[in-house]
Amino acid sequence: MRLWALGILVALSTPADSINGYAKISDNMQASLLALQRDDKRVADIAWRIASRNADSCPKLWASIGVSLQHVSQYEPAYRTAAQAAFGLDDTYPSILAVAEGSPAFAAGLKPNDTVRAVKGVDLADKSRGQKSAASYDAVAAAMAALEALPERSAAILSVEREGQRLEVSVTPQNVCRSRVELAPGNAINANANGLVAQISGRLVDWVEGDDELALVIAHEMAHNLLDHPKRLSEKSALSGLATSLGLSGKAQRQMELDADRMGIIMVASAGYNYKIAPDFWARLNSNSPLASFLATSHPTTPTRRENARTVVGELDAKRP
Repeated sequence: MRLWALGILVALSTPADSINGYAKISDNMQASLLALQRDDKRVADIAWRIASRNADSCPKLWASIGVSLQHVSQYEPAYRTAAQAAFGLDDTYPSILAVAEGSPAFAAGLKPNDTVRAVKGVDLADKSRGQKSAASYDAVAAAMAALEALPERSAAILSVEREGQRLEVSVTPQNVCRSRVELAPGNAINANANGLVAQISGRLVDWVEGDDELALVIAHEMAHNLLDHPKRLSEKSALSGLATSLGLSGKAQRQMELDADRMGIIMVASAGYNYKIAPDFWARLNSNSPLASFLATSHPTTPTRRENARTVVGELDAKRP
């Protein structure tokens, strides 16, 4: 849920008076936004691979086409011009932020920056026309809900606009594990899940050493959603994540983390990622200095987490030829 303050992206110094100075700042903003879009694509690809290849065993499913969306209103007003320049955003309609490789959207030829005007004839116009005084995720949430309500294996027509040309694109959703996954820009090494959406911080995406480690993080947060952990933790404040304490009894919360580790490792293995690295990865993350004090109250100890992962890896190894 990208509610932009952009302090994480650019230095918020006073813009230079000259046109050239302003253009340089704007160019830097656009470059940062485009770099984040590349990270969005990476997260989307890994999440889709995990969600689609575990559909036969997931406790919760939904039909998905494999896209993430954005809208100009999710940016702070001061930075909407840069976002529009970087992505060609429309004031009224959402556009595609990322298309997951191998997804129905990918097969149908949908592309990043396509403006999505309607889903099965339902207009997606945001009535505020991007004029909200503060960043809001409402327009994206409404558009994503329309996509996620599409039935499985039933072709749907999306009305899109690409470089000024209107297109009618037929796409057929497929059932995958029920969890939206998004990149959440931020300076903290963190991830969280709220029952519907799993968020992975941009700093964490940079911190992990390759896609196998990122897959473990994404699958862990997806597992929280699939196992209803956020709902069990709190009906009013449903968040569980790598660095968040929710006030539930420590023992119960730590067990949920171990259960999410277990399910996540199994999902990563099913998706074809290297699950054998899980014990060392979770131990390394648990011991990360900025996180250690937070994790101590809500997550298992490093030895416990490593041993839990080793057990799961051993069970998976025993089942393989």
